Amino acid sequence: MNKIIKNESADVGIGTLIVFIAMVLVAAVAAAVLIQTSGILQEKAQSTGKEATSEVSSNLKVVSVVGTDWNTSDSVDVLSISVALSAGGSDIDMAQAIVKYIDDRDVTTHTMNDSMDTTSSADGVQYFTYSETRFTSGTDNDVLSSGDLGVITLYLNATTGSNQELGTRNSSTVIIMPEKGTPVVKELIAPPTFAGRNEVQLFP
Repeated sequence: MNKIIKNESADVGIGTLIVFIAMVLVAAVAAAVLIQTSGILQEKAQSTGKEATSEVSSNLKVVSVVGTDWNTSDSVDVLSISVALSAGGSDIDMAQAIVKYIDDRDVTTHTMNDSMDTTSSADGVQYFTYSETRFTSGTDNDVLSSGDLGVITLYLNATTGSNQELGTRNSSTVIIMPEKGTPVVKELIAPPTFAGRNEVQLFP
């Protein structure tokens, strides 16, 4: 008489295989999540690093500052500040820049195409304008790009500006604050005499 032999080894083997496959799937999912998370964190770290670099480093440099005596009164009425991008600097929208002018009388803040709001004769007069004497884009615009040479014109006389003329031997400070990057600070000192000149070099 044949005997039926009950063997449960196969059942145990299948159960172990199912558990193993489940563990492999869980590990694969966990690895995919970790890889994706690390990729996102890396992108965020790079983005944060670029933003921090742009905030800390200065993209702008002052090439020269020329003072003009419009009224032949031995005082600077207009400042022509030539600016360019620093090495490796990114484009700067000068329409978003702010210029502060500080002397022993006042501290004034100027934005591009800003105007005096005092008398009717001064309405609409710009005391911070921007132009480009050299532009690589082929167009004279408000964006300072690599290779461009821009000129910030700051009006200081009482009629068309902030009433902060720079007299002989006097000093003042110009602070240019781009939208991104550290401000650029320049100390200016007028010469002892203008010697009949209408223009004087204040920097360098």
